[in-house]
Amino acid sequence: MRILESTLLTGPYDWDERALPRSEYEGRLARVREAMARAGAAVLAVHGHPGDYGALAYLTGFTPKLGATLALVPREGPLVIFAPGTPKMMDIAKRLTWVEDVRPIGTATKLIAESVGDGHALATWAFGTLPQALYVGIAKAVAPRALLSLDQELDAVRRRKSPCEIELMRGAARLLATATDAFAASVRTGAGVRSAGLAAERAAIAAGAQDARAMASLSPGGVPLPLDAASDERVLDPANAGIAVQNHGYWASGYVTIGRGAGAARAREALAAALAMARGGAHLPDGVAANAIGLSLDEGPGDPIEAGAVYAVTASATEGGETAYASALVAVTESGCDTLWQGKPV
Repeated sequence: MRILESTLLTGPYDWDERALPRSEYEGRLARVREAMARAGAAVLAVHGHPGDYGALAYLTGFTPKLGATLALVPREGPLVIFAPGTPKMMDIAKRLTWVEDVRPIGTATKLIAESVGDGHALATWAFGTLPQALYVGIAKAVAPRALLSLDQELDAVRRRKSPCEIELMRGAARLLATATDAFAASVRTGAGVRSAGLAAERAAIAAGAQDARAMASLSPGGVPLPLDAASDERVLDPANAGIAVQNHGYWASGYVTIGRGAGAARAREALAAALAMARGGAHLPDGVAANAIGLSLDEGPGDPIEAGAVYAVTASATEGGETAYASALVAVTESGCDTLWQGKPV
Protein backbone atom coordinates (compact mmCIF):
# COMPACT_ATOMS: atom_id res chain seq x y z
CA MET A 1 0.00 0.00 0.00
CA ARG A 2 1.37 3.42 -0.88
CA ILE A 3 1.66 6.00 1.86
CA LEU A 4 -1.03 8.66 1.87
CA GLU A 5 1.09 11.50 3.13
CA SER A 6 2.31 13.90 0.48
CA THR A 7 5.93 14.97 0.11
CA LEU A 8 4.79 18.13 -1.70
CA LEU A 9 4.67 21.03 0.74
CA THR A 10 1.46 22.86 -0.13
CA GLY A 11 0.26 24.72 2.95
CA PRO A 12 1.73 27.37 5.28
CA TYR A 13 4.83 25.99 7.00
CA ASP A 14 6.12 29.02 8.90
CA TRP A 15 6.47 28.43 12.64
CA ASP A 16 3.21 29.38 14.37
CA GLU A 17 3.92 30.02 18.04
CA ARG A 18 0.21 29.95 18.82
CA ALA A 19 0.03 26.30 17.78
CA LEU A 20 3.46 25.14 19.02
CA PRO A 21 4.84 27.59 21.59
CA ARG A 22 8.51 28.00 22.41
CA SER A 23 7.92 26.17 25.71
CA GLU A 24 6.89 23.05 23.76
CA TYR A 25 10.23 22.99 21.95
CA GLU A 26 12.14 23.70 25.15
CA GLY A 27 10.61 20.59 26.70
CA ARG A 28 11.51 18.51 23.65
CA LEU A 29 15.06 19.85 23.64
CA ALA A 30 15.46 18.96 27.30
CA ARG A 31 14.35 15.37 26.66
CA VAL A 32 16.68 15.04 23.67
CA ARG A 33 19.59 16.38 25.69
CA GLU A 34 18.85 13.88 28.43
CA ALA A 35 19.13 11.10 25.84
CA MET A 36 22.39 12.62 24.57
CA ALA A 37 23.77 12.66 28.11
CA ARG A 38 22.88 9.00 28.63
CA ALA A 39 24.73 8.16 25.40
CA GLY A 40 27.73 10.30 26.37
CA ALA A 41 27.27 12.57 23.35
CA ALA A 42 28.37 16.21 23.55
CA VAL A 43 26.84 17.26 20.22
CA LEU A 44 24.06 15.96 17.96
CA ALA A 45 23.44 16.51 14.23
CA VAL A 46 19.83 16.11 13.03
CA HIS A 47 18.89 15.69 9.36
CA GLY A 48 15.69 16.37 7.46
CA HIS A 49 14.64 16.76 3.81
CA PRO A 50 11.34 17.67 2.08
CA GLY A 51 10.13 14.06 2.03
CA ASP A 52 11.09 13.14 5.61
CA TYR A 53 11.64 15.85 8.19
CA GLY A 54 9.88 14.53 11.31
CA ALA A 55 12.95 14.53 13.56
CA LEU A 56 14.13 17.94 12.40
CA ALA A 57 10.69 19.53 12.75
CA TYR A 58 10.13 17.89 16.15
CA LEU A 59 13.16 19.63 17.56
CA THR A 60 13.26 22.90 15.61
CA GLY A 61 9.93 23.38 13.83
CA PHE A 62 11.91 23.77 10.59
CA THR A 63 10.34 22.40 7.40
CA PRO A 64 13.06 21.89 4.75
CA LYS A 65 11.49 23.05 1.49
CA LEU A 66 14.58 23.11 -0.74
CA GLY A 67 16.60 20.04 0.22
CA ALA A 68 18.74 18.45 2.91
CA THR A 69 18.88 20.49 6.12
CA LEU A 70 20.86 19.93 9.33
CA ALA A 71 20.46 21.10 12.90
CA LEU A 72 23.43 21.13 15.26
CA VAL A 73 22.45 20.52 18.88
CA PRO A 74 25.08 20.95 21.62
CA ARG A 75 24.50 19.62 25.14
CA GLU A 76 24.48 23.25 26.25
CA GLY A 77 23.99 26.49 24.39
CA PRO A 78 22.06 27.60 21.29
CA LEU A 79 21.20 25.44 18.29
CA VAL A 80 22.30 26.11 14.72
CA ILE A 81 20.37 25.21 11.56
CA PHE A 82 22.11 24.72 8.21
CA ALA A 83 19.65 25.19 5.36
CA PRO A 84 19.90 25.15 1.55
CA GLY A 85 20.12 28.54 -0.12
CA THR A 86 22.25 31.64 -0.29
CA PRO A 87 23.08 33.82 2.73
CA LYS A 88 20.40 36.28 1.60
CA MET A 89 17.79 33.52 1.81
CA MET A 90 18.45 32.78 5.47
CA ASP A 91 16.21 35.58 6.76
CA ILE A 92 13.28 33.89 5.01
CA ALA A 93 14.36 30.49 6.32
CA LYS A 94 14.26 31.86 9.88
CA ARG A 95 10.49 32.20 9.60
CA LEU A 96 10.26 28.40 9.71
CA THR A 97 11.78 27.95 13.15
CA TRP A 98 12.25 29.27 16.66
CA VAL A 99 16.02 28.76 16.26
CA GLU A 100 17.67 32.14 15.78
CA ASP A 101 20.92 31.01 14.11
CA VAL A 102 20.20 29.77 10.55
CA ARG A 103 23.13 29.48 8.14
CA PRO A 104 23.77 28.17 4.60
CA ILE A 105 24.37 24.43 4.57
CA GLY A 106 27.70 24.92 2.84
CA THR A 107 29.12 25.99 6.19
CA ALA A 108 27.87 22.92 8.07
CA THR A 109 30.71 20.42 7.71
CA LYS A 110 33.41 22.72 9.12
CA LEU A 111 31.39 23.88 12.14
CA ILE A 112 30.17 20.36 12.95
CA ALA A 113 33.76 19.07 12.93
CA GLU A 114 34.87 21.93 15.17
CA SER A 115 32.01 21.25 17.60
CA VAL A 116 32.94 17.63 18.24
CA GLY A 117 35.48 17.53 21.04
CA ASP A 118 38.52 15.29 21.12
CA GLY A 119 37.66 11.72 22.03
CA HIS A 120 33.94 12.20 21.38
CA ALA A 121 31.69 10.77 18.70
CA LEU A 122 29.26 12.85 16.65
CA ALA A 123 25.77 11.76 17.62
CA THR A 124 23.34 11.67 14.67
CA TRP A 125 19.59 11.49 14.20
CA ALA A 126 17.80 10.62 10.94
CA PHE A 127 21.04 10.32 8.98
CA GLY A 128 19.73 7.29 7.08
CA THR A 129 18.49 9.55 4.26
CA LEU A 130 21.35 12.04 4.34
CA PRO A 131 22.77 12.61 0.82
CA GLN A 132 25.83 10.42 0.32
CA ALA A 133 28.19 13.29 -0.51
CA LEU A 134 27.19 15.22 2.60
CA TYR A 135 27.48 12.11 4.78
CA VAL A 136 30.97 11.34 3.45
CA GLY A 137 32.04 14.94 3.92
CA ILE A 138 30.92 15.02 7.55
CA ALA A 139 32.42 11.59 8.31
CA LYS A 140 35.78 12.64 6.89
CA ALA A 141 35.72 15.97 8.71
CA VAL A 142 35.15 14.39 12.14
CA ALA A 143 37.49 11.40 11.60
CA PRO A 144 38.98 9.61 13.45
CA ARG A 145 36.02 10.33 15.71
CA ALA A 146 33.01 8.16 14.90
CA LEU A 147 29.38 8.85 14.01
CA LEU A 148 27.03 7.49 16.67
CA SER A 149 23.40 6.95 15.64
CA LEU A 150 20.83 7.81 18.32
CA ASP A 151 17.84 6.99 16.08
CA GLN A 152 16.43 4.31 18.36
CA GLU A 153 16.66 6.39 21.53
CA LEU A 154 15.43 9.65 20.03
CA ASP A 155 12.65 8.10 17.94
CA ALA A 156 11.28 6.71 21.20
CA VAL A 157 11.39 10.21 22.70
CA ARG A 158 9.54 11.65 19.69
CA ARG A 159 6.83 8.97 19.77
CA ARG A 160 5.75 10.01 23.25
CA LYS A 161 3.25 12.77 22.52
CA SER A 162 2.77 15.83 24.71
CA PRO A 163 -0.69 17.24 25.56
CA CYS A 164 -0.04 19.99 22.98
CA GLU A 165 0.69 17.42 20.27
CA ILE A 166 -2.36 15.36 21.17
CA GLU A 167 -4.55 18.43 20.75
CA LEU A 168 -3.06 19.13 17.32
CA MET A 169 -3.67 15.53 16.32
CA ARG A 170 -7.19 15.75 17.68
CA GLY A 171 -7.65 18.74 15.38
CA ALA A 172 -6.27 16.70 12.49
CA ALA A 173 -8.74 13.94 13.37
CA ARG A 174 -11.63 16.41 13.13
CA LEU A 175 -10.41 17.44 9.69
CA LEU A 176 -10.18 13.77 8.74
CA ALA A 177 -13.80 13.28 9.79
CA THR A 178 -14.80 16.23 7.60
CA ALA A 179 -12.94 14.74 4.64
CA THR A 180 -14.35 11.21 5.03
CA ASP A 181 -17.87 12.59 5.44
CA ALA A 182 -17.44 14.57 2.22
CA PHE A 183 -16.21 11.49 0.37
CA ALA A 184 -19.17 9.44 1.59
CA ALA A 185 -21.69 12.15 0.69
CA SER A 186 -20.21 12.52 -2.79
CA VAL A 187 -20.31 8.77 -3.45
CA ARG A 188 -23.89 8.57 -2.19
CA THR A 189 -24.99 11.22 -4.68
CA GLY A 190 -23.54 9.22 -7.57
CA ALA A 191 -20.21 10.98 -8.10
CA GLY A 192 -17.24 9.13 -9.54
CA VAL A 193 -14.42 8.14 -7.23
CA ARG A 194 -12.06 10.81 -8.57
CA SER A 195 -14.66 13.51 -7.95
CA ALA A 196 -15.37 12.06 -4.51
CA GLY A 197 -11.67 12.08 -3.66
CA LEU A 198 -11.33 15.70 -4.75
CA ALA A 199 -14.44 16.57 -2.72
CA ALA A 200 -12.78 15.06 0.35
CA GLU A 201 -9.57 17.03 -0.19
CA ARG A 202 -11.40 20.29 -0.82
CA ALA A 203 -13.59 19.86 2.26
CA ALA A 204 -10.53 19.31 4.44
CA ILE A 205 -8.70 22.35 3.03
CA ALA A 206 -11.82 24.50 3.44
CA ALA A 207 -12.02 23.38 7.08
CA GLY A 208 -8.42 24.52 7.70
CA ALA A 209 -6.23 21.55 6.79
CA GLN A 210 -2.65 22.34 5.86
CA ASP A 211 -2.72 19.58 3.25
CA ALA A 212 -5.01 16.72 2.21
CA ARG A 213 -4.61 13.61 0.06
CA ALA A 214 -7.10 10.92 -0.98
CA MET A 215 -6.94 7.52 -2.66
CA ALA A 216 -9.95 5.46 -3.71
CA SER A 217 -10.86 2.11 -5.20
CA LEU A 218 -11.43 1.97 -8.96
CA SER A 219 -13.71 -1.06 -8.74
CA PRO A 220 -16.22 -2.28 -6.13
CA GLY A 221 -14.30 -3.44 -3.10
CA GLY A 222 -10.96 -2.64 -4.69
CA VAL A 223 -7.83 -1.46 -2.91
CA PRO A 224 -7.59 2.36 -2.65
CA LEU A 225 -5.23 3.72 -5.30
CA PRO A 226 -3.86 7.19 -6.15
CA LEU A 227 -6.32 9.22 -8.21
CA ASP A 228 -3.87 11.31 -10.23
CA ALA A 229 -4.70 9.61 -13.53
CA ALA A 230 -7.87 7.75 -12.60
CA SER A 231 -11.01 7.82 -14.68
CA ASP A 232 -13.99 9.31 -12.90
CA GLU A 233 -16.21 6.25 -12.98
CA ARG A 234 -18.88 5.63 -10.41
CA VAL A 235 -18.01 2.70 -8.14
CA LEU A 236 -20.94 0.83 -6.69
CA ASP A 237 -21.10 -0.69 -3.22
CA PRO A 238 -18.57 -0.98 -1.69
CA ALA A 239 -16.32 2.01 -2.43
CA ASN A 240 -13.10 2.27 -0.42
CA ALA A 241 -10.99 5.34 0.29
CA GLY A 242 -7.79 6.18 2.10
CA ILE A 243 -7.59 9.81 3.21
CA ALA A 244 -4.87 11.82 4.96
CA VAL A 245 -4.99 15.39 6.27
CA GLN A 246 -2.39 17.58 7.92
CA ASN A 247 -2.82 20.04 10.77
CA HIS A 248 0.17 22.17 11.82
CA GLY A 249 2.56 19.45 10.66
CA TYR A 250 0.63 16.51 12.16
CA TRP A 251 -0.97 13.98 9.83
CA ALA A 252 -4.11 11.99 10.54
CA SER A 253 -4.94 9.25 8.06
CA GLY A 254 -7.40 6.42 7.79
CA TYR A 255 -9.48 4.19 5.55
CA VAL A 256 -13.23 4.13 5.09
CA THR A 257 -15.68 1.94 3.17
CA ILE A 258 -18.94 3.21 1.70
CA GLY A 259 -21.11 0.10 1.66
CA ARG A 260 -23.29 -2.12 3.78
CA GLY A 261 -22.32 -5.61 2.64
CA ALA A 262 -21.04 -8.53 4.66
CA GLY A 263 -17.44 -7.39 4.22
CA ALA A 264 -18.24 -4.03 5.79
CA ALA A 265 -19.87 -5.70 8.78
CA ARG A 266 -16.84 -7.95 9.29
CA ALA A 267 -14.48 -4.95 8.98
CA ARG A 268 -16.40 -3.20 11.75
CA GLU A 269 -16.07 -6.33 13.88
CA ALA A 270 -12.36 -6.52 13.12
CA LEU A 271 -11.80 -2.90 14.07
CA ALA A 272 -13.57 -3.40 17.40
CA ALA A 273 -11.36 -6.41 18.08
CA ALA A 274 -8.21 -4.55 17.02
CA LEU A 275 -9.03 -1.69 19.38
CA ALA A 276 -9.64 -4.22 22.14
CA MET A 277 -6.20 -5.68 21.36
CA ALA A 278 -4.70 -2.22 21.73
CA ARG A 279 -6.34 -2.04 25.15
CA GLY A 280 -4.83 -5.36 26.12
CA GLY A 281 -7.55 -7.90 25.42
CA ALA A 282 -9.64 -9.80 22.87
CA HIS A 283 -8.63 -11.47 19.62
CA LEU A 284 -9.39 -10.91 15.98
CA PRO A 285 -12.22 -13.01 14.50
CA ASP A 286 -11.20 -15.71 12.02
CA GLY A 287 -10.70 -14.55 8.43
CA VAL A 288 -10.05 -10.86 9.11
CA ALA A 289 -6.87 -8.83 9.30
CA ALA A 290 -5.88 -5.81 11.30
CA ASN A 291 -2.79 -3.75 11.93
CA ALA A 292 -3.02 -2.48 15.49
CA ILE A 293 0.54 -1.25 15.88
CA GLY A 294 1.13 0.96 12.83
CA LEU A 295 2.26 4.33 14.14
CA SER A 296 0.90 7.48 12.59
CA LEU A 297 3.19 10.12 11.08
CA ASP A 298 5.36 7.43 9.52
CA GLU A 299 7.23 6.95 12.80
CA GLY A 300 7.83 3.22 12.54
CA PRO A 301 6.59 0.24 14.51
CA GLY A 302 6.07 0.19 18.24
CA ASP A 303 6.27 -3.21 19.88
CA PRO A 304 4.91 -3.49 22.49
CA ILE A 305 2.34 -0.70 22.26
CA GLU A 306 3.77 2.29 24.09
CA ALA A 307 1.98 4.62 26.47
CA GLY A 308 2.12 8.15 25.11
CA ALA A 309 2.18 7.16 21.45
CA VAL A 310 -0.50 7.68 18.81
CA TYR A 311 -1.42 4.73 16.60
CA ALA A 312 -3.30 4.31 13.34
CA VAL A 313 -5.35 1.11 13.62
CA THR A 314 -6.66 -0.35 10.35
CA ALA A 315 -8.81 -3.46 9.93
CA SER A 316 -9.99 -5.10 6.73
CA ALA A 317 -12.22 -7.98 5.73
CA THR A 318 -12.88 -9.66 2.37
CA GLU A 319 -16.13 -11.24 1.26
CA GLY A 320 -16.83 -12.48 -2.26
CA GLY A 321 -13.62 -10.94 -3.58
CA GLU A 322 -14.53 -7.48 -2.24
CA THR A 323 -12.60 -5.81 0.57
CA ALA A 324 -13.93 -3.41 3.19
CA TYR A 325 -11.95 -1.26 5.64
CA ALA A 326 -12.43 0.30 9.05
CA SER A 327 -9.82 2.29 10.92
CA ALA A 328 -9.19 4.51 13.90
CA LEU A 329 -6.62 6.88 15.33
CA VAL A 330 -5.94 6.26 19.02
CA ALA A 331 -3.74 7.87 21.65
CA VAL A 332 -2.42 5.39 24.19
CA THR A 333 -2.31 6.76 27.73
CA GLU A 334 -1.24 5.19 31.01
CA SER A 335 -4.89 4.51 31.79
CA GLY A 336 -6.05 3.25 28.38
CA CYS A 337 -6.78 4.30 24.80
CA ASP A 338 -8.29 7.62 23.74
CA THR A 339 -9.94 7.31 20.31
CA LEU A 340 -9.23 10.50 18.37
CA TRP A 341 -11.07 9.37 15.22
CA GLN A 342 -12.89 6.26 14.10
CA GLY A 343 -13.93 5.57 10.53
CA LYS A 344 -16.42 2.75 10.21
CA PRO A 345 -17.94 1.43 6.99
CA VAL A 346 -21.04 3.50 6.21
